Amino acid sequence: NTGGSTDGPLAFYIDKNAWAREWAHMHFIWALRGYKHTDLMITMLGKPIGHQAFRYNPVHNEFLLNPYIDAGKYIEELLPFLKKYPFKYFQGYPSTIYNFLKEIEPHVSSSEKEQISGKIRSLFLSSEFPMPYMLDYIKEHWNITNYISWYGHSEMCVLAYDEFSTGEYRPFVTYGYAEEVGGMLLGTSFHNCDMPLIRYSTEDLVDADKNEYGIVERFRIERGRSGDFIEDINGRRFALTFFLGRHHRIYDFADFVQVYQPKRGKIIYYITFKYSTPISKQDVAEYFDFPNIDMSFDYIFLKEPIRTQRGKLKLKLSEEDILSIKDNRGI
Repeated sequence: NTGGSTDGPLAFYIDKNAWAREWAHMHFIWALRGYKHTDLMITMLGKPIGHQAFRYNPVHNEFLLNPYIDAGKYIEELLPFLKKYPFKYFQGYPSTIYNFLKEIEPHVSSSEKEQISGKIRSLFLSSEFPMPYMLDYIKEHWNITNYISWYGHSEMCVLAYDEFSTGEYRPFVTYGYAEEVGGMLLGTSFHNCDMPLIRYSTEDLVDADKNEYGIVERFRIERGRSGDFIEDINGRRFALTFFLGRHHRIYDFADFVQVYQPKRGKIIYYITFKYSTPISKQDVAEYFDFPNIDMSFDYIFLKEPIRTQRGKLKLKLSEEDILSIKDNRGI
């Protein structure tokens, strides 16, 4: 099933060979960064592994790190592990990798940082759109510049990869048939005979390059499937990345920034400071580079960012998300 980030859940069937096809294509993407199946990887996705800090998974020759435990709290166990094993790749949601590195940074020396980052040949950024401020932190503080991201969804109709890290995704013609119709990305699965999805709408708006036969060769995501746009008081729409992708000074202090729009023309920023709050709510507006549009802004501080059940970071929060944090999560 899917729908955790779109508020439109869908249950569907997939055939029993789906995962074999999935891994064949994933290994092709990773091989673009030199990956071989014998290479050791660290993986940090949304799958819970109980109370363990990390666990070896022999099926994929990877160490699973627990994304639900503050890495700083088990640093004495984690550091020897990171130094000992010859891992070469780090796979995870961009926000999860970013968060993990921020959690361990206060506990490691400069030489230890170099030792850890020196092992990582490339980051494998799964599923989420890599936000510029997260990539900037990883490059500037950890000197990790090599990464590759891909586009996919649970329905397994479209899988595409951003080989040159430019935001242009090339779809696999061996995986499914990608189409752009009226700016919308559609997908048709070639293999799922248990529940065929034909011209299935991904709800992503894209700018596509097509060949002479009208086949999509690459696409750029213009607006995400979550309806990631903001409306000003006059109803004009702006891409969410227009608000979160700008270089705000708040990113020098906060760990995560998310937005919620309770009504047209108003934005509430939910800002996560995991360890301390060096900025007061009275002064926080000074740390944002606001566009010149007709909107009002408010701010709420959190101890932890809001995620989906699978652990993905939600950039734009829904009313249900807001209700879920009415407990003791706020600072």
